[in-house]
Amino acid sequence: LGREVVLAEQPATIVSLTPTNTEIVCALGLSDLLVGVDAYSNYPASVEGLEKVGDYSGPNAESIVALAPDLVLAGDKLQQESIDQLSQLGLTVLATEVGTYDAVADSIRLVAQATGTQDQAETLIADMEARTQAVLEKTSGLAEEDKPSVYWAVSFGEYGDYTVGPGSFPDEIIRMAGGVNVSGESEFAWPMYSPEQIVADDPDLIIIPGDEAMKESFLATESYQSLTAVKEGKVYCVDGDIVSRPGPRLVDALEAVYAILHPEG
Repeated sequence: LGREVVLAEQPATIVSLTPTNTEIVCALGLSDLLVGVDAYSNYPASVEGLEKVGDYSGPNAESIVALAPDLVLAGDKLQQESIDQLSQLGLTVLATEVGTYDAVADSIRLVAQATGTQDQAETLIADMEARTQAVLEKTSGLAEEDKPSVYWAVSFGEYGDYTVGPGSFPDEIIRMAGGVNVSGESEFAWPMYSPEQIVADDPDLIIIPGDEAMKESFLATESYQSLTAVKEGKVYCVDGDIVSRPGPRLVDALEAVYAILHPEG
């Protein structure tokens, strides 16, 4: 956000206002320093019992101040008002949230710099990069005809047919995993589609960022019955959290999507 943040000493207590920052803190071995997290922070399991200090769009300043953290980890400009408010109340607030797969390492390094865990960060990043490269080596030489077309069903039915386009992590992951996003030329990162357009595209595979119940609901929706992927049983689920949080588990999402697109290995 173009701010300068100064920490007089290594923080002993941390409040995280985003699930991504919570996961980064824990991946760096600092879960014991967390005293509060946002309502959507649900991983790892060790954070479940921590005090919840509001959701992403509405952090509770009173609750955060009461915890007296040495460091508050916030998100991007969507939390600007809270960042300004907490800073004015005397708290040290560090904002970090990236928009591309490769930039995840930047977030990890920034949090590591603020917490004195640079060595742990480099070990974590090296593992993530090695796993990423292993996938890219398998997909970089694929011919276009060997790349399955994919429809990413963010929502459907009564909730509207929303999918993913350029600027979203799922779109980037589909391409890195050796697939073609049928909505990859969209004007928006999270475009609204139509059942008619999905039928016209007739993707090879459908991926749903949700659980088996969500998948069964999709399969039961009448407007999708004619899709080849539905008829051939090529509708799959992935954990919606790992594909939407720009943190350490984004590489898990890449590996999971690659396994779906190229089950032959």
